[in-house]
Amino acid sequence: MRLDEDYWSDDDDDNERFSQQKIVVGYALTSKKIKSFLQPKLEGFARKKGILFVEIDPHRPLSDQGPFDIVLHKLTGKEWRQILEDYWEKHPEVTVLDPPDAIQHLLNRQSMLQDVADLNLSTNHGEVCVPKQLVITKDPLSIPDAVTDAGLALPLVVKPLVVDGSARSHELSLAYDPFSLSKLEPPLVLQEFVNHGGVLFKVYIIGEAIRVVRRFSLPDVSKHELLSNAGVFKFPRVSCAAASADEADLDPAVAELPPEPLLERLARELRRRLGLRLFNIDIIREHGTRNRFYVIDINYFPGYGKVPGYEQVFTDFLLSLAQSKYKRGGRRSGSSGRREWGEARYEWAFVLTSQAESFLGSSSCDAPVAFFWARRAAPPPSCRRGQPCRGLQRRTTQRDHGCASDPTG
Repeated sequence: MRLDEDYWSDDDDDNERFSQQKIVVGYALTSKKIKSFLQPKLEGFARKKGILFVEIDPHRPLSDQGPFDIVLHKLTGKEWRQILEDYWEKHPEVTVLDPPDAIQHLLNRQSMLQDVADLNLSTNHGEVCVPKQLVITKDPLSIPDAVTDAGLALPLVVKPLVVDGSARSHELSLAYDPFSLSKLEPPLVLQEFVNHGGVLFKVYIIGEAIRVVRRFSLPDVSKHELLSNAGVFKFPRVSCAAASADEADLDPAVAELPPEPLLERLARELRRRLGLRLFNIDIIREHGTRNRFYVIDINYFPGYGKVPGYEQVFTDFLLSLAQSKYKRGGRRSGSSGRREWGEARYEWAFVLTSQAESFLGSSSCDAPVAFFWARRAAPPPSCRRGQPCRGLQRRTTQRDHGCASDPTG
């Protein structure tokens, strides 16, 4: 599927001129991220399409390192954020992936799921909720009473409050009894554990493109296990926590992918509300239901390198950004003065990966199942400097299930 050829069919003359220009993508990433994301195959795909990746030195002024068409980044810290903001102020023609203010929204689990809860997404294809959760910032001895007052039911998933890209920020534990809660170390988030058949759906967003990967997760907890277990048990990252489970025992009703229209609606709304183009959503299906889903985590610029075929998808995404800007006269030599967050257009088509056919015979935690493409007119960017976009100060110390009726279906 050659999206670039489909997309550029409007004006052959423009296409020919554009194809002769290089697209310079500056990247500011950690060494670990560079190794996992900027793989030789991606660089090869990009090079054939005229895309050049240039590493950014975060300790030097960006204006001395360009010019860039696109800046791709995932560095933390106030200093880098200020550097990027200053550069973007002077070079509004450059597409920034993604806006620092929007990224900040996902670095704290107190605000991370707020937009999902506010969405109240319920259609004839299913409903999307968030688990009840409680934020604890201090005084571990008060946690048992706080959990009781909030009405949270055991077991509880324990997650660090701050997401800073470190391995520790992705650690999780499962607390079985109220007495062990006082041994936890704030700041943290407590989420009600929802039985989901041990299956997690990771929804990867790259612009308007979506890929869905099925992975193993924490196993269900029975009433007997809840009564017979005590303490707090640490687990690896949830997407690989039960990778050794026997796939032959999967319930087909649990392992079934979420409905395509529901995922398309969720991704579209979160792109608009979050103001992001590069993120993934971790979704589970409540055990015993067909289409009741919970979003349990959202991550900015996730591990795309683990997704088969990401090289072509990401290359097409970068091309769509550059082509869109070129047609509006927003190249480096002719800035339109508009800040670009990466609008693009695609159309729906369902594609089943070759690995999906053999999924039931695979034991890999990263076994892919299927992905979707989407094409339509993208909404205008939801977050621009000087305009309110999300209300970052909202508090989510305790959330009820975010499910409500949506008359639009």
